[in-house]
Amino acid sequence: MDKFFIEGGKGPYERYILNQVPAFEKTSDTEFILTSEDLEDSLVAGAFVEAYLAKKGHDNPVGANFLNKIALAQLPTLYGTMLAGIDAVFIGAGFPKDIPDILDSFVSGNAGKMSVNVGDKRYSIVFDPKRFSKGTLSRPVFLGIVGNHLGARGLPRADGYIFEGPIAGGHNPPARSKALNSIGEPLYGLKDDIDFGLLAAQLKLNGTNQPYWLAGNYATRLLEALSFGASGVQVGTPFAFCKDSMINPELKRRALVEIIDGAKAYTSARSSPTGFPFKELVVTGTMAVKDIYEERTRVCDLGYLVEIYEDASGKLMTRCPAGPVNAYLQKGGCLEDTKGRKCLCNGLTSTISLGMPGEKPLITSGADFTAVKDLVAKHGMEYSAENVIDYILEKS
Repeated sequence: MDKFFIEGGKGPYERYILNQVPAFEKTSDTEFILTSEDLEDSLVAGAFVEAYLAKKGHDNPVGANFLNKIALAQLPTLYGTMLAGIDAVFIGAGFPKDIPDILDSFVSGNAGKMSVNVGDKRYSIVFDPKRFSKGTLSRPVFLGIVGNHLGARGLPRADGYIFEGPIAGGHNPPARSKALNSIGEPLYGLKDDIDFGLLAAQLKLNGTNQPYWLAGNYATRLLEALSFGASGVQVGTPFAFCKDSMINPELKRRALVEIIDGAKAYTSARSSPTGFPFKELVVTGTMAVKDIYEERTRVCDLGYLVEIYEDASGKLMTRCPAGPVNAYLQKGGCLEDTKGRKCLCNGLTSTISLGMPGEKPLITSGADFTAVKDLVAKHGMEYSAENVIDYILEKS
């Protein structure tokens, strides 16, 4: 609070003061830590506040969604949500194999270790919660966000799964085929679908009760999901455009108008610096529009999705293929990796009015807008989250 609180908040045209560039220290040949306690403090405190406020005023369970690719922030952020009593954690955009052990370690008051690829080497980033600990923590449920039945084999110790198909918004699972269609989208096929017979066999082999939810065009398919053995569905897109979401209201209205007029969500094989396919809604004035993307000056001033690399001296550093090209090349990066990359950090935060001044938004959504169009037709442009829930139940 003493270091970072701004009375009244920053002005709309003022940049955020970012003096917490991540730096690392190797503690062994295979492990490293964040060296900035300010950064760790901010991550723990910020996550605690978000989870605390989300749980306030009701008795319903609350979950926190993480991108496994944001490796340098994941452990202190996860710990911060646990301090606030988070009920569940959902982790995708990567393969979070270490999470069950990390949760057990944090509950026991011990350090957590998360595996990170650094070039062709495998390191562990370590976070020790001892200086934050205030007593016994409860272990949240861990749900792995995976593409299909193979995820249940790769994460056998998850408490359950969310199977997100390629129609879902955000990061999509890589397609088994490396081919692209005529507009550069990954070509998904039968091998990318869930085989529910193989899934049942794998869950039996895992040997524990692991419920699962289906996502990606399931707002009108709850009964179908239940018939497949799912415990329910995950729905995102209709909630994203409801009046209760955090998307900038003016941007949200513009997006809804263009969705009604036929706007499409496009699966980009290139835009995300993580390397995963990423769904973009092509809306006027956003980074999904080619001219706006090409006119933008590339900067890396938030750095959430930076990759960790090892320089010639063996020091661990960060770089981002969506940042300035010359800087990326100077840090040993490959030119090909920079092509088509977009700053998701600024684009997504600008969508909720929290990006750096002057940055254009980037909206992610699922590819199916049936529910959105139905809700607008029935309730108007400012339909509510409650309307969405009623709609899902009515369609069941």
